[in-house]
Amino acid sequence: MSATYLSRDFRRRLVHVAFLGISYFVAASLTVAYTRFEGGVAFIWGATAILLSDLVVRPRGEWPLPLAICFVAGSAATTWFGLGIAASLPFAVVNVAEAALGALLLRRYVANCCHLESIPEITAFFAIVGLAVPSVLGGAAGLTAHLITGGPFLSNWLHYSAGHALGAITFTPLLMLARGGDVSGWMRKAEASDWAEVIVLPLLVGIVAFLVFSQTRFPLLFLPFLPMMVAVFRLGRLGAAASIIFLTVPAIVATLNGTGPIGLIDGQNGDKAQFLQFYLATAVLTILPAAAELRRRKQLFASLQEASALSRLILDRTGDIIMRLDVDGVIRYVSPSLLAIAGYRPEDMLGQLPHAMIHEDDVPEVVRVHRMALAAPNDTFIVEYRARRGDGSLGWFETHTRATIDQQGTPSGVVSILREITRRKEREGALTRESLTDPLTSLANRRAFDLALDEQIARSRTEQRPGCIAMFDLDHFKSINDRFGHVSGDVVLRAFSDLLRSTLRTSDVVARYGGEEFVAILDGASLEQAELVCERVRASFAEAPCTADDGRTMRATVSVGIAAVMPGTTADQLLGVADRALYNAKANGRNRLVLAA
Repeated sequence: MSATYLSRDFRRRLVHVAFLGISYFVAASLTVAYTRFEGGVAFIWGATAILLSDLVVRPRGEWPLPLAICFVAGSAATTWFGLGIAASLPFAVVNVAEAALGALLLRRYVANCCHLESIPEITAFFAIVGLAVPSVLGGAAGLTAHLITGGPFLSNWLHYSAGHALGAITFTPLLMLARGGDVSGWMRKAEASDWAEVIVLPLLVGIVAFLVFSQTRFPLLFLPFLPMMVAVFRLGRLGAAASIIFLTVPAIVATLNGTGPIGLIDGQNGDKAQFLQFYLATAVLTILPAAAELRRRKQLFASLQEASALSRLILDRTGDIIMRLDVDGVIRYVSPSLLAIAGYRPEDMLGQLPHAMIHEDDVPEVVRVHRMALAAPNDTFIVEYRARRGDGSLGWFETHTRATIDQQGTPSGVVSILREITRRKEREGALTRESLTDPLTSLANRRAFDLALDEQIARSRTEQRPGCIAMFDLDHFKSINDRFGHVSGDVVLRAFSDLLRSTLRTSDVVARYGGEEFVAILDGASLEQAELVCERVRASFAEAPCTADDGRTMRATVSVGIAAVMPGTTADQLLGVADRALYNAKANGRNRLVLAA
């Protein structure tokens, strides 16, 4: 860093500190000269606000110089306009200590002490500079005044505390806003209309205050509050601080001159000054919290607007359907993607139940999940169902549902995210069919047959429904593979599976159980009916030749064992009975059918 820069920076800080000292001296001199009504301490004091607003933004390492300058300025003001040189040093110590202690406490306990952006920050500000610090140091000031003038200690203590609290509360906020960069930041962003408002509105407050305090006939002290609130709503904290200044100056000048509504009060000038302090403090306590709350609400509104814009962008661009339903299931919002995905216009669905879109068989499950979500607001529930698109076609949809709650924690509805899963369900169906299908014959495989047999046994138990199973085994199939080859053997297997498929009913389950073994479930058939059908299969297969891969003719036969599905039997027991019947058919010469005993 160059010496020239250091010199320029030092000069800038020196000029600033000199201006600070001059401002402090002028403020201290005016209040000491005109508001010492009872010969003791001043009833009004604004100099502390000047030093306090400087210290809260200045690094603590730079405090000694402004403290020393203001100490000298305060001593001079007390010497020339106050209690004389004997009181100058102790009063200067107390006054400078008040600003230093206030700045320390503000920096420690108020996060944004220069900006006063929230009601808690303003409350802490009032507690520190308007109550705690003036009250504590007011004792030292009251004692000093008592020792020098012989005046009452308590009276001087109260006057010091009230006057310094008023000055700090009234002037510090605007000065801190200026020192914290709020004013300069506003000036950089302000447009012509903003400048017009910042000039006109505080000036209007000043005009109204002047009119109120220039007459003594009507106690219209409330009147300036009206334009002050307008300034707050239009300009925020800056308008609040400026309005307070434009109210304070004519109020103090008029009261000190004995004019204005406060002059109507019976009592000494000190009593009137104290009432003025109460009036101005009330204005500050009314305006600043309103400005902070307004700022908070503006920030909240801006955040909500940003969040709403982002949500709207997401909702408009998402590939899913987002739907909000009330407790009764009535649609209150649906995203625009509904049209592209399902073929319905969103506005047509508002106020409707979604039941019209959902397949009637799936409505109960969707309703059940909706109720589950309302009963457990902290959980997300998923349901898959079929729904009709706008063109009438059916598709599969998956919905993730979670309840919304109100301020009392009571469920107020649900938010659902809908996604079409038709392709996924088709892939799942294809994979399921593949896992349950024999790849050579396209019949059901052993796993599919076992599942179907369990269902058949359950139906026979609950519905007393008859049924049979038939086991088929191709005779001497190994010799066919050995003589004609495995490719030709596959031809025989496919020929027999085609015969089973064409002879048995579509409601019957036909499966390749393994190798050259086939099984069938004949739902609702008695042993006699099953025997008739299976005998037709055996005879047809024996009479139908197959052509080998090399053109030779192949002939094959099949043996059959049939067992009735009996309530109370297990799948293994039933298969064992049918297998023994098949074994008997093979043992008795093959190419025959045997019924289980």
